[in-house]
Amino acid sequence: MNRRDVLAGLCGGSVLLRGMPVFAGQVARPYRILMVLWRGETPVETGFRQELTSLGVAVDIEVRDLARDLAKLPAVVDDVRRTRPDLIYTWGTGITLGLAGRWDAVDPSRHVLDVPIVFTMVSSPIATAIQSPPDQPARPNLTGVSHIAPLATQINAIRAYLPMARLGVVYNPLEANSLANLDELRVLSASAGFRVLQAPVPLGADGTPNAAAIPGLVADLARDGADILYIGPDNFVGANRDLLTQAGIDAKVPSFTATELEIRESQAMIGLVSRYEAVGQLAAHKAKQILVDGTPPSAIPIETLKRFTYIIRLPVALRLGKYPSLQLLDYAEVIR
Repeated sequence: MNRRDVLAGLCGGSVLLRGMPVFAGQVARPYRILMVLWRGETPVETGFRQELTSLGVAVDIEVRDLARDLAKLPAVVDDVRRTRPDLIYTWGTGITLGLAGRWDAVDPSRHVLDVPIVFTMVSSPIATAIQSPPDQPARPNLTGVSHIAPLATQINAIRAYLPMARLGVVYNPLEANSLANLDELRVLSASAGFRVLQAPVPLGADGTPNAAAIPGLVADLARDGADILYIGPDNFVGANRDLLTQAGIDAKVPSFTATELEIRESQAMIGLVSRYEAVGQLAAHKAKQILVDGTPPSAIPIETLKRFTYIIRLPVALRLGKYPSLQLLDYAEVIR
């Protein structure tokens, strides 16, 4: 085991359903994959492409970048019905919900039911109703990869660094993944002995979250005694990560992140994260099972990675005067 990795994991069940279309072995040409993205290609897609090459799977990949606009999804569904790709790769909760629908509210007129979908970067598949619950059959054309460590493991990671009784959360109230994560935090807080201090970002006149409000929200959380700012799976917060983490530093409150960009490319102090490339690699194995092996998506478990990396951004820690213990330094990846 790599000492920089923290062992944790979840996996979902699967049920083989009758009447599943045959997805593999029908043609000799490269398999056609439609890749539907939220904000352009990321290291997740790099890992996906490279792993398919390593596995010897020949593919033609068409990229549809929504540029953060879910209103473009109906046109994608129309294209799927017209071009019939062999597989759809989706990035994130919003896109996956838009194409596959909720497990309990599928609409054949709006959702894709007869092309396999492999999702990535969905933080809470069950809580957002992308994945059917354990007492229900698995969805016939859907599998994928989650990227977030279990919340209890995240809280333990924070407390391994510093005492934490109050967790401050700035979040986008319009994002299903963020709301699902917040609900889980509230439930966990009762048994784990901490308070969740909530700071929803107010909406502007255009009905979207107002990023300019973030520094004030962070200052309010600091006055309320937040021990740390929690950055969960929230696309809006991720896009404004520099603003949020700098506001935390200004208020003398460190940030913890459950996703990689906020610590590798911004100023979160600590993180417990999945490597983006590894998320894409696991998704590639699922795509290979569908396309080459002919395995129905319903028989392929929805999973998260088994290992997560504990990261410390040392310059931020030193600036805030919050020094890591020697024990943490023994297994953490330290960004200097």
